[in-house]
Amino acid sequence: MRFTLKNLFSLALALLGGAGLPACGDSASAPADLAAAARPAEPLPPLPSLPDGLTVRLTPRPDRGALDVEVHLVGPEAARAKELAIARSWAGIDGMAALRGIRVRDGEGLIPTQPGPDEGPDRTLVLGRAPTSHLAITYGVASAPKDAARFALHLDRERLSGVGHTFLLLPRTSDPLDVHVQIRPGALAPGASGASSFGVGDDVEDHRAPADLANAVFLAGRLRTLDASEKERLVLLGRPAFEPEATLATISRAHAALARLFGGAPRSGGEASDDFSYLLVAEPGLGKGHDGALLGRSFGLWIGEERPFDAVVTIAAAHELSHRWIGGAVRLVADGREQVWFSEGFSVHYARKIALAEKLIGGRDFAADLERTLVSAEADLPAHARSRKDYQRGALYAAALDAALRKTSGGERSLDDLVRALLDRAAAEKTSELPVSALGELVARELGAARGEELDWVMVRGHGEITLDESAFGPCFHRARTKAKVYELGFDEASLRRTPAMIRNLVAGSAAARAGLEEGALVLSSKVPAGRDDDTDEPVEIVVADRGRGRKIRYLPVAERQVVRWAEKPRCRD
Repeated sequence: MRFTLKNLFSLALALLGGAGLPACGDSASAPADLAAAARPAEPLPPLPSLPDGLTVRLTPRPDRGALDVEVHLVGPEAARAKELAIARSWAGIDGMAALRGIRVRDGEGLIPTQPGPDEGPDRTLVLGRAPTSHLAITYGVASAPKDAARFALHLDRERLSGVGHTFLLLPRTSDPLDVHVQIRPGALAPGASGASSFGVGDDVEDHRAPADLANAVFLAGRLRTLDASEKERLVLLGRPAFEPEATLATISRAHAALARLFGGAPRSGGEASDDFSYLLVAEPGLGKGHDGALLGRSFGLWIGEERPFDAVVTIAAAHELSHRWIGGAVRLVADGREQVWFSEGFSVHYARKIALAEKLIGGRDFAADLERTLVSAEADLPAHARSRKDYQRGALYAAALDAALRKTSGGERSLDDLVRALLDRAAAEKTSELPVSALGELVARELGAARGEELDWVMVRGHGEITLDESAFGPCFHRARTKAKVYELGFDEASLRRTPAMIRNLVAGSAAARAGLEEGALVLSSKVPAGRDDDTDEPVEIVVADRGRGRKIRYLPVAERQVVRWAEKPRCRD
């Protein structure tokens, strides 16, 4: 650069301004490029004209593996908004981690945000100023990896699916609003349309709180809709192995039976509508896997495309539907914490009970579920299960309490009466949360003070064990000694996680030993089935060091053993 007198004078002024003059503000925020700072900011595009309320627009971008999200809050509620929220961890998924390029604005321009306190169930962004009458939040969401939980946002050329908790950043307000859910599936394969827990269609209107949008399923793709009634429908995404009409009949029948048992649609917990959707996603490559959740006025189920809608899935569906009442309309709390043993364990109990009573499963299926959920250390629980211990202890307590009530009353009273009483109290008090003592009082009234005190000691404080009588499930089921196939790895699985990995505690005569594994063998690599099915057809593959090279050993991890299991008595079979 050639310096002139004018150049030198300008440079001197700049140096004096930067080093010798007192600062008028935060020097860290001063623009490095003075010319750029002098240029006017690029004007923001005008906000769309939208009705008052909350509008959510979802636009799949399969070419980028992402979803474009727009959230618009219009009207007086917008000016009162102070922060945005998304679940910190829902079903083990951190929704904020998938969000990209978050921009918050109103009619006056961009609104700065900063993270809120790192506590509570939600991650929050605090708005730097009060918005005007139109608050707009825009961002992108990256599609989750294929092996991620099914509740996360999954997107490809053919489909979109996800639960709002995992990708919706919403204004925090508890007031119900007019809601517009707009799904724009134009970039998906031809014939795609949208649906959600709020209804079928690319543009659905409702009146809900923003939190209800988070607690909802969103789908797009080539959908099939079957109506069970004017207010009950099945929405199917994918090509399942099961027959949709028969599946709808099964789910609807279980749902109706639960409603009869508990006295109609829920009357508390903000859920009072008979309108209900069953949203089923048949996933390619999911194999035997399945996962479901009750989400507002819908039940979402993700199931392997190759899997039939068998007894296990039927019970899983009934379990989630029972949450409309147990854990939904009423849940028990102690020291401010939900008692998961009640919400989940009692639902385990009622799911199999309703499925058997409605002849949706057989006696053998019922007994198999008893074994899976009450006995097995590797209980067959959904991927989002909050606590295996709570599921099992709650289900055991429900069964023991039900048996005691029936025995004491000569069959006149049962656990059903106590749950209905809890539902009635929750409805009368217009709440969904009751103290554990509400159940304790009912138990003491029916079975005596000692049994009421036992509830707190055993279930809340976690002391003691819960035992079941042989006749706990009626005259058709008992504990039987039989030969059966059981999952058996054949050695201590923890030895694979040590350094170096070496086979320890090899079981003599096991499939592992017969295949050639030896105690102390050095393991170079291993592949162990994720499931623990007794009839698994997925082999264990272990490569062990052998004379300076690797030797692969394969075997099925099953064995035949004498076991005592819940079983159906032959004379009770139809």
